[in-house]
Amino acid sequence: MQWLDRIQLLHPQEIDLGLQRVQQVADRLNLGRPAPLVITVTGTNGKGSHVATLEALFCAQGLRVGCYTSPHLMRYNERVCIQGQPVSDLALVEAFDRIEAARGDVSLTYFEFGTLAALLIFADTALDVAVLEVGMGGRLDAVNIVDADIAVVTNIDLDHQEWLGNTRDVIAIEKAGIFRRGKVVVCAEELPPQTLLDAAFALDCPVYLPGRDYRWCLDDTARLWSWQGWSQQGLQGTEVALHDLPIPQLAPGNVASALQAAFLSGLLTDTAMIAKALAQLNLAGRQQWIDVPGTRAKVMVDVAHNPHAATALAERLKNERAASINSSAKVHMVVAMMADKDHEGFYRALENQVDFWYIAHFELARCLPAEMLADKWQLLAQQSGKSLTMQVFNNVVQGFDCACQQASEHDIIVVCGSFITVSNVISALESRV
Repeated sequence: MQWLDRIQLLHPQEIDLGLQRVQQVADRLNLGRPAPLVITVTGTNGKGSHVATLEALFCAQGLRVGCYTSPHLMRYNERVCIQGQPVSDLALVEAFDRIEAARGDVSLTYFEFGTLAALLIFADTALDVAVLEVGMGGRLDAVNIVDADIAVVTNIDLDHQEWLGNTRDVIAIEKAGIFRRGKVVVCAEELPPQTLLDAAFALDCPVYLPGRDYRWCLDDTARLWSWQGWSQQGLQGTEVALHDLPIPQLAPGNVASALQAAFLSGLLTDTAMIAKALAQLNLAGRQQWIDVPGTRAKVMVDVAHNPHAATALAERLKNERAASINSSAKVHMVVAMMADKDHEGFYRALENQVDFWYIAHFELARCLPAEMLADKWQLLAQQSGKSLTMQVFNNVVQGFDCACQQASEHDIIVVCGSFITVSNVISALESRV
């Protein structure tokens, strides 16, 4: 905790995109490639799902896998995993010590410091595969000091516009910054922005798109799943089809594109292990059901914090309500958000699926005060001719406890809006056990 507090204060800006500083320290540390195969994942939403899927698939093949992700949900160690397990405090502290000794007068952001620590730890481990999640954008993100053998683009939507741009076309150029000449690009969107495709073409990158190069579908009973794509790129590539797969707990579209990326690596040799890997696949905080003793309603936590993720959440809630044995089941939503998010887009995506709103606040300067968020959404509701049933709370846990008290059996309680919103609730529940 002391180290994390220290690196939080080292740089005058929380976000300061650019590769010069982090590359300079990486060179001093003689950091090279973290593994023989590197897959870098960028996009607006779904990055964590892709990383989790790739990790599960490669581990099932008996390969040694390191994954770097951000942000964390409960503990910082979650950001650096080997074989699916967070690294120890000791490993992180030793890496931080080495970076501090090497950086001299070079100022690093919190994220840059953490990225170098992950790469150091991976370099000291005999990895077969490193899967690296971009923190923001791609071109100027610290992760981009590593050349990717396969670049995965999950989707592109408006988020972090202050740093990345205000249109999908402009943001796509930033995401395409992780592409390397002649190396594979896998997209999760059927119709990515043309600027992304143009960037891939300029670098002679083979691009794999869903619906054109790989596809997936549910069977007639909606109990099993099938996938079809390519086993390897170039002249060695052959079509491969997988049938009778278990339906994953994560979004099937994300799992499908991760599968395509994994197959293109040439390392998925034991297809019999794929079904087992997908059956065990899950990711904390992503449309995750949790047990809450004494609560009659079902409880879901989801780190959704932008319109694209909110749309996916709304679709999930719509399906859950349709499948409920009680047609009058209500949705109670506990939400707290950062000030720099698209609050209107988030609300519009969910307004038809939420019956009761519990607007809250968490202790972080970037959090939008609950009263301001409530006022915004009341105004939006009035513009749509609606009247919101809403309560405002000083903190997330108060809002969650109130929702638990007011929700009926068969109702659904959702906690969302940010990683911190979800972690506040999970921490409170763990402390009560």
